[in-house]
Amino acid sequence: MRITPIIASRLLSDGGTTFGVVPKALWEKVTPPDASNRVSHNVHVWLVTLDDGRHGLLDLGCGPAELLSEKERAQRGVGPGWPLLEALARLGVAPEQIDFVALTHLHWDHVGGASRCLPGGGRALAFPNAQHCVSRQEWTDATSGDPLFYKAYPQALLAPLREHPELLRLVDDAAPEIRPGVQLVRSGGHTRGHAVLVLRGEALELVDEQGGRGPAAREAVLAGDVCPTRHHLRLVFQFAYDTYPLDTRAWKRAWLPRLAADGAVLLFDHDPQYFGGTLRPDDKLEFALAAAWPVKQG
Repeated sequence: MRITPIIASRLLSDGGTTFGVVPKALWEKVTPPDASNRVSHNVHVWLVTLDDGRHGLLDLGCGPAELLSEKERAQRGVGPGWPLLEALARLGVAPEQIDFVALTHLHWDHVGGASRCLPGGGRALAFPNAQHCVSRQEWTDATSGDPLFYKAYPQALLAPLREHPELLRLVDDAAPEIRPGVQLVRSGGHTRGHAVLVLRGEALELVDEQGGRGPAAREAVLAGDVCPTRHHLRLVFQFAYDTYPLDTRAWKRAWLPRLAADGAVLLFDHDPQYFGGTLRPDDKLEFALAAAWPVKQG
C-alpha cells in the first residue's frame, strides 16, 4: 500500500480555539500567532493506492476556494484554486479513478472537497465513482439539524452525498475493513462520531510529492482532529471545538502508548511542518516524534 500526502489547503485558525484550555503563554512559544491571533495550519488529504491498484482518499479538505465567500477566504487564509485536484492531476489520478473516500468527520475543512460547483449553479460529487465511508454516528449527527451543533455541519456540503445514497457507506463501530488494509474506527472526542483511519500492510510505502519518505512501518494511523498536529500529542492540548473533550484525551491515553511501542506511524491532518512520524515517550512533552516525516516546502 502506497500512502501519499497532499497539501489540500493552507489555513489560518484562531490560536485559542486550536489549543483550547491551554494558556496562550504556553502555546505561543511553539506556534507564534499573527497580529490577529491566528496560527498556521495545513489541511492534508491522503491518497492511498492499494496493492491491487485501486485509489482512495482519506478526508477531502476544504474544497475549491469558490465555495467560500471573499470574507471567509480572508478570515481563514484560504488561497485560490483547488489544490487537491491540482495535486491529483500531477500524480496522474483523475477524479473518476477514485474508488473510495474515507472521512474522519464532516466538518467543512474535511468534507468540503466532496463536491464541485456546477457552471449553472448547484453542486455535484467531485469523485462520482467513489464509495464515501463515514461513521454512522457522524452522519446521523451531521444530518440531524439539531441546533446544538450550531454551524458545525454546513448542509450544502453534504447535499450531494444525500442525493447519492448508493455512494454512501455508513460504518458501524465494529465494522470490518472498508478496503483491504483500511479500517475506519470511531474515536469520538472531536465529535461524537469522529473516526480515525488505520492502515495496515506488510510494507507501507509513505512517499510525498517532493520525494520525501516517511518511516518504514506496517501500520499508520490518521488521527484526524483528535491529534491534528505534533503539539497535540500532549493530553490537554486539544481543539476548543471538541464536543467531547474527555474522549479526545481518553483516545490519546489509550492509543499513543501503543503506537509508540509498536513503531506505528501517526499521521497529522493539520501540522504545517510534519506529515507525521513514529513516536517516543518524552518526560516533558509526554510524547514526541522519533522518526519524523517533514513537509518539504516548494
